[in-house]
Amino acid sequence: MLARIPIASFCVCVAVVVLGFFAEAEVRGQLFPQTTENIHLEMVFNYLEPDPNVEAGVVDVVWGSDYATQPSGVYNSSYIPISVDNFTHSVAWYQKHHPDWLEYQCDRKTLAFEFGSTNLAPLDFTNLEVQAYQWANWVDAPLAQGFGGIAVDTMNLTNSWQRCGHYDTFGAWVQQYSGALNDARFRQDVLGWEKATYKHVHQESPTATMQVNVSYQFGEREHDNLKLMTTADLLLDERGFSNYGVPPARPTPWQWQKIVDVLQQVQAKGLCYMTNGEQSVPTADISQTDRLWVIANYLLVKNNCTYMYISGSQDYGRLITFPEYSIAIGHAKGAMTKTHGVWLREFSGGLSLVNPYLRDRTVKLPTGNYSDVNGNHVGSTVAMPAQSGLVLLKQ
Repeated sequence: MLARIPIASFCVCVAVVVLGFFAEAEVRGQLFPQTTENIHLEMVFNYLEPDPNVEAGVVDVVWGSDYATQPSGVYNSSYIPISVDNFTHSVAWYQKHHPDWLEYQCDRKTLAFEFGSTNLAPLDFTNLEVQAYQWANWVDAPLAQGFGGIAVDTMNLTNSWQRCGHYDTFGAWVQQYSGALNDARFRQDVLGWEKATYKHVHQESPTATMQVNVSYQFGEREHDNLKLMTTADLLLDERGFSNYGVPPARPTPWQWQKIVDVLQQVQAKGLCYMTNGEQSVPTADISQTDRLWVIANYLLVKNNCTYMYISGSQDYGRLITFPEYSIAIGHAKGAMTKTHGVWLREFSGGLSLVNPYLRDRTVKLPTGNYSDVNGNHVGSTVAMPAQSGLVLLKQ
């Protein structure tokens, strides 16, 4: 029988729980390198760098690092996919030793491979034995080696790989999902795995963190999106403001606003954030215009633990730098504000401006003398083409 709780006591209890959540999130955010001043990078993988010391003084965080503790000052996380085995055993090994761990499509014959990778075994991540195996080998072992946390990949609210079910230890078929893209049970299972793994990471180590590669999925419920994005300590948004590098490499104005609104909700919960600036062209061909779009958006939303990275299409694993990373923009003097039809944020060393809309704008600048990132003086107004970003420095 439910006990009746006095209203005042109930309010106190809720307040304690809420404050406890935010306090914990804020504490975990402090474990990451702080980003108050200038531009800070989170490198995506480093498996192509034989000497991690090239990252020293350049990179703050590495998503999916090959090095647990090198170099000093870099926060390294270890990679873990939710639903396939990237590391330890072949498909044939699972078929022989744990056939009930493998996930199939609805024809009950085709394994639910992801991204066409038929060498990576698709695992039933709802199986408690699978979870225990993942945690022991892909979470606990890296943390014991000195990694600061884990970096979780391939989580999705939609059943993109047409998972349907598995065979039990007696060879009987167990139907789990419909195989359709939108499946309520699949969404619940992904969120359940994330919650359980997040809890395990924090129980394993009081200072361990969990990063998740999750972007807002338009068309899915905002409640589910926010749960997936905030059951973590750092959110890596691979889509960022460049649409995964898929043309057109700009969000629509409505999408841009939604991305920013959701990001602000994520940051309000104490999470750190990384915006990825993947481009559709080879890295060497990325224009300064495209670089400034990513950087200006990053500066608009930046707080004390916010990171960015720019690369060509899936050009991950190596250190990539651009001259604009060294601009002395300083620290934010306030929040982003809308002026003359664009968004502007003032910094101690300059301005960040973003026009996410489909119309060109002319912007009157705050009082001061400014130059662009190439050292060219600008007047009291600047022209901002549609869907462009601009960074100006105080002279």
